[in-house]
Amino acid sequence: MTVIGLDGGARTPREADHLLHRLAGLLPLPAGALGCTHQVRAPEPRLAVSLTLPDEGTARSVLDRLRGAGADAPSAVWGERWLPGAAGSRAGAEAAATAAASGTGRAVLFPGWDSLTGSLTLAELFDRTAISRAEVLGGTVPEASAVLDTRGHVRPERADGALLLRLMPVRGGGYVPFEIPDPHPCCGVH
Repeated sequence: MTVIGLDGGARTPREADHLLHRLAGLLPLPAGALGCTHQVRAPEPRLAVSLTLPDEGTARSVLDRLRGAGADAPSAVWGERWLPGAAGSRAGAEAAATAAASGTGRAVLFPGWDSLTGSLTLAELFDRTAISRAEVLGGTVPEASAVLDTRGHVRPERADGALLLRLMPVRGGGYVPFEIPDPHPCCGVH
C-alpha cells in the first residue's frame, strides 16, 4: 500500500468529503482504494485528505492526473514528491499522509461505500464493505443481526488499521451511524 496526502484547504467535513468524491470521479480510483479525512493543525486548522492506494503505479497515475487537473487540484505529497496545488499546503498534505500511514482517519471512500443506502443488518454491512467492526457509543457491540439505517451517510473511522463504525441507538430499535449526514449549528442564527 502507498499513501498520497492531499490538502485542498477544506474547513469542514462536508468540504473534505466533497474533495474526496470529486477526486474519485476525476481519477478514477481502484477498487481497494481508501480515502480518509484528517484534522490538520498547521499552518492553520482544517481538514486534509489521504488516498491509500494498492501500489506505486497507481500512485504515479493519480499524481499525473492531478497535474493535469489544473487550478482545482489540491496540494499533494507522495513520499518526497510534491505537487503544489491551488489550495492547501505541503505541511497539510504531509500531515494527512503521515496520519494515513499510521492507520488513522475518518473514511469516506472505502470498498463498498457506494452501495450503502437504506437499511441493512450489520452482518450485511460487514459482508458488503471493508467495515469490520461496529460499536455503540460507550463500547457496546451490537449483534450482527441488528439493523442499521445508513441515512445514506456512513463514515467509519480507521482504528488499528481496520474500519470501525460508531453507532447510536434509535427509538424503536436498530441503529444509525453516529455522524449525522447534515450537521448544522444548534442555537446559532435563527
